[in-house]
Amino acid sequence: MEQTNSRWFFIFVVMSLISIFLFPPRAHADSNWLKYFRKDSLLNTYKTSYAVLEDSVWTGTFGDGLQVYDGSRTQNFTNRSTRTSPSIDDGLVSDYITCISIDEKRGRVWLGTNAGLSSCDLEGKEWQRFTEKDGLPNDVIRDLAIDSYGNLWVGTPSGLAFFDGEAWKTYNESNGLPQASIHSIKVKGDTIWVGSVGGTVARFKDGEWKAVITF
Repeated sequence: MEQTNSRWFFIFVVMSLISIFLFPPRAHADSNWLKYFRKDSLLNTYKTSYAVLEDSVWTGTFGDGLQVYDGSRTQNFTNRSTRTSPSIDDGLVSDYITCISIDEKRGRVWLGTNAGLSSCDLEGKEWQRFTEKDGLPNDVIRDLAIDSYGNLWVGTPSGLAFFDGEAWKTYNESNGLPQASIHSIKVKGDTIWVGSVGGTVARFKDGEWKAVITF
């Protein structure tokens, strides 16, 4: 009897393992089960960032550009597909996207990459790009945030950039920012909070920087 039970237990374990490999976990949507992989237009299994506006999801990938899903269709945007001409170097500055932020007031989407900053309208058109030549302290973009006035804050390894729609200004150790290597930005009311790679958390309020946490 004991031998029979052992045999059935062994069969159960084997069948369970087979079912896991042959029938992987699925995601349930409404009343139907669906699986999404790269072959189903999912751009890249390595997602780096995303932003949501109403029913639209803007997803950045590490090497395959941008994917936008509006609830009914999916659009892909890459450095090549967003160029106005093969001879003109415009459109999405890089397919390696690190962060995304949506400015609902001005109807712009900001995309940080490993080679600069890109911007487009909510339809994925009217592309603009910004690099160190335009006023960024560094082309590697780690984080983005938009304040209540519609100003853009850009975190880089070489400082924090501020853009009011017309001109750029950089904050670093020379003008009050405790540490220049930025990895995260948060906006709360009129206050800008910045985290650095070195562990410092700084606050920008009423035109002045203050280190709140230091290491």
